Order: sequence, then C-alpha cells, then structure tokens
Amino acid sequence: MSPWIEMCKDLSKPIVSGQEGSIDLQRQIEICEYLIELFKDSKINDEYRNRFILSGAAKALLNIFQNWKLEDIKEQYSEAFFLLAYTSNEEIIQLLFTLNPFKGLLNLLEHSNIIIQKRGLESIFNIQLGGSRSKSKTEVHPYFDAIASLVGIEKIYEFMNRNNTTKYCKDLSAITIGYFYRARNYENVDMRINVIKQLKSVVQDQNNSLKVNAKSALNKLAQNTDNKTEIEKDGFLISE
Repeated sequence: MSPWIEMCKDLSKPIVSGQEGSIDLQRQIEICEYLIELFKDSKINDEYRNRFILSGAAKALLNIFQNWKLEDIKEQYSEAFFLLAYTSNEEIIQLLFTLNPFKGLLNLLEHSNIIIQKRGLESIFNIQLGGSRSKSKTEVHPYFDAIASLVGIEKIYEFMNRNNTTKYCKDLSAITIGYFYRARNYENVDMRINVIKQLKSVVQDQNNSLKVNAKSALNKLAQNTDNKTEIEKDGFLISE
C-alpha cells in the first residue's frame, strides 16, 4: 500500500472526542506535521500535492473540518491543508475545488483558535484565487455559486464584522468577498458599502501586507457600475 493511501486511511479514522492520548490522534498529528514540512515551500512539491489529493487524503482532512467537533480540530490539521492549497499551480487548485472544500473550511471560521480561523480563511482565499486566474476580471467568478450555495459569503462577512476577529482576518475577509464578487452587483447594499470601505482602508495603509490584494479586489469589483460608484465616492481613484 502506498504511503499516501496509508495517510488517507489514518486520517479517515474517527477520533473519540477529548481522547488526547489516542494513538490514532497522535498518528494524524504526525501526518499533518510531515505534510507541513513537505509543503512549506509553495513553489515545489506539487507532484506530492497531486498524489496526496488523488489518494483521498485531502478529502479526509476536509471531512475532519466538516464533521468533527471544533474543539477536537488541532492547528496541525488546518496548517497542513493551508500549505496544501498554498500553490500557484492551477491544476492543483482545480483538484481541490472538485473536493467541495468550502463547507469544511467555513466551519473553521467558527473555531475558538484564531490561528485555525486564519488558516481556514486563507485556504478559502487561495482556492478561489486559483479559480479566478482562469477567467478575465470582467467575468464573474467561476466559484461564486459554490460558495454562495453554502451562504459562504454571508459567513465570511459575519466573521469580518466580529469584534474579536483580528485586523488581518478582517482585511482578508473583505478581500476574499471582493474577489468572489468580481464584476457582480451586491444584493446586500450594506455589505457592498462595508466591504469596499474595508478594502479602501487597506489600500490607503502603506504598511499593510495585503495592500496589493485589496487593490486587485477593488479593480475586480469596479467592473460592476454600482460597485465602481461606491468605490469612487470621496474622490477615491482606482489604480491598476
């Protein structure tokens, strides 16, 4: 049996809630730590990413996110999946998208651990980014329906507006929503106003590491006239 199939088998084993000393739990954490080391360089090891996904092991991780109690999900699980999805290889991203990843990743936004929240959101962003590269910025996002069917946009927006959400995650939430709403009108006017306001604040912050992404999100949103009008309020100029 290949090591990838073994990983899938071990990651698919149910763990009794609160059973910290479980051999199976320790094995799963060891697998995730191995994956973290294997995938930490986003520019290499796409062949291993491909094998891991095709073995069913990536789906096993998503099943954990979707079905386990949140308190039983450890940082290593979310970190491993984040690094799996942290690649510019569009074929890998497309493979991940076929696994219907958004439901499990959205669940991570409800976790009490802010690192796990962050990795869940970043994984959603990275997967949608791969999908968005395949289309022109004047076309709607190809993954929009998949996230919308789960009320995912609203969940990310709610996460953005929580008092205890970190500044980084608030900014990335707005960027993620902006990418998904590329060339599309917001049904929720308050969401449009608040997301665009958040994006503009990121662009105007010279020290914000997400500035380029926020600028890109605004450019994508501006393909819709209502969004463009909102963006250009107060004389704000959209730069390429």
